[in-house]
Amino acid sequence: MLSDKLMKKLTWLKVIVVSGILLFSQTAISFQHYVSDRIKAAYVFNFIKYVEWPNEQHTVNFTIGFYGKDQAYYEVLKQMQGMKVRHFSINVIKITSFEQTQKLHLVVLDKSQSKHIKKIAKLLNGQAVLLVSDNAADKRYTMLNFINTDENRLAFELNRYQMLNAKLKVLPDILVLGGTELEIANVLKEMNKTITDSLQQIQDQSSKLEQLKGNITRREKQLTLQQNQLQTQQNKLELQYKKSAVQQETLNLQSHQLKSQHDELEQSKNSFQAMQNNYSQVKNELDVSQVQLLSNIDSLASLKNEIQQKEHAISTLEEKINERKILLLNSERQLATQSGVIQTQYIVLIVSGVVSFAILIILIVIYKSKKIQHKVNQELHANIEVLAEVNLKLSTTQNQLVESEKMAALGQLVTGVAHEINTPVGVCVTATSHLSDQIDLFEKKYKAGKLTKPHLEQLLSDSRASSDFLLRNLQRASELIQNFKQVAVDQSNENSREFELKAYIEGVVQSIYPQFKQGGHNIHVSSNSKIQLNSFPGVLAQIITNLLMNSLHHGFKEKNHGEIFIELSLRNKEVTINFRDNGVGLTNQQKERIFEPFYTTARSTGATGLGMSISYNLITGKLNGEINCLNSSEGAHFRITFPQ
Repeated sequence: MLSDKLMKKLTWLKVIVVSGILLFSQTAISFQHYVSDRIKAAYVFNFIKYVEWPNEQHTVNFTIGFYGKDQAYYEVLKQMQGMKVRHFSINVIKITSFEQTQKLHLVVLDKSQSKHIKKIAKLLNGQAVLLVSDNAADKRYTMLNFINTDENRLAFELNRYQMLNAKLKVLPDILVLGGTELEIANVLKEMNKTITDSLQQIQDQSSKLEQLKGNITRREKQLTLQQNQLQTQQNKLELQYKKSAVQQETLNLQSHQLKSQHDELEQSKNSFQAMQNNYSQVKNELDVSQVQLLSNIDSLASLKNEIQQKEHAISTLEEKINERKILLLNSERQLATQSGVIQTQYIVLIVSGVVSFAILIILIVIYKSKKIQHKVNQELHANIEVLAEVNLKLSTTQNQLVESEKMAALGQLVTGVAHEINTPVGVCVTATSHLSDQIDLFEKKYKAGKLTKPHLEQLLSDSRASSDFLLRNLQRASELIQNFKQVAVDQSNENSREFELKAYIEGVVQSIYPQFKQGGHNIHVSSNSKIQLNSFPGVLAQIITNLLMNSLHHGFKEKNHGEIFIELSLRNKEVTINFRDNGVGLTNQQKERIFEPFYTTARSTGATGLGMSISYNLITGKLNGEINCLNSSEGAHFRITFPQ
């Protein structure tokens, strides 16, 4: 009896414990969903800050529509009712159909409705409505799509193509919220594939249509022949009607066969009509795709306009630099004028001293001479101060121009490296995307229980190929970045260090080589031996950069497939650099003035004329060497020598 009571108590205790665990787990899951909904609502609130709608300056009430069955999600969004963001006042409503979208600015889909993203996106096509989905599978039709990462964190994906198609402007800072951007190239690639598939379907259906037309034509000929035969038989039947009842039965049988063939012909005509309707539908879908493609072309045109505006800003900056050059030339002229005045005053002072010495006897004249001398000294001192001030301004301006030239060279280096890195990084993104798709396919096969050995071998093959692509292209990008880091650091400071000359110059050439690719130019660096230096690599980088850019902009201005040769040699502890190209070359007058400041033959295109002057000063001042422009039968030839 006692044991039965104890067993009952233990049973009730187990029931209570299990009920408590279930209640706690259910509460934890509910709390997790509530936190997730709160984070999504916070994201939606921040999305409004980083997206611009057309004619939004006239909008006061910003309407958010919720479409779905997740009531908890809607209640969290409803808490934003009346809140202010930018100049909007937020209004949250729940929609049951898309006839209400005329007054909406943003539509939020829960998970149940995000499965129908393609249908909803087509209903919203052309409207300036931001679509926020939740784990939508079809990425082509999303705009802002919430995703759950492997670390069980909430993030979002950005499809800039669909947002531009809806005439929404996306600020670049939106990715600061922790999102990732879908590749527009992949979206366009999928769209192109869809259009290609549609065209293939049209071609297949056209082929079937032609076959049906041929079948119908053949059957019509057969029907005409049979009708002629029937008419002949009927004529014979009228003559023989009274003679043979058997022939009448034969005629009835043939009429029945003719009717059956006529029914088959009607069915063929109906099939032909259905295929014509299907062809019209596919053609309409193709027209819609072409309209979207034209919209994409317009978006690309707007991006080109923005690039042209930036180029105009660069031209304005070059005009300001030219104005500073003119001011510097005026300062030099004033300095020359003041130097002449000082020299004249100095002669007057000497004459006054001689005269004062000749008439020492006359005290009054001596006094006046001393007074004049004192006044001249004051003017001379004032002129010397003015000269010092002008010299200081001239030195400051020259330093600014030198820094501008260095920054321009560094800017060209950054542009070239960014363009060069874009290719291996793009290949890495493509390989990673392909590998991710193969893993997703493998996972679906695994979960469906359809996994076979060929599937596993295919995954291993794709993984190995993608890994090879990633490794090669990442190594390429790493080498480019390493060269860029070293050259950029050397150009931004003037510290000395040990380096091997040929390897360093090859790094400089590799950093700016993308600018020579467009014209198909080649740069060759050679050396008779390894040359170890303890010198100023930044100085050498700027000198080589100036020579290369001169060849590109002046020597190869109207020429493609140019050749540049940089030959290095070391003899008796003296380094020689021979720089030659096969461009348009230099005249005798240009060779005499090539190292003068502000001398250039391309003033109209914005050239400063300081590149070779700065190179000359760096070689003679920093490297204690010399540079000469030599005669050449083809192109330009410069020889640089400096001690090891």
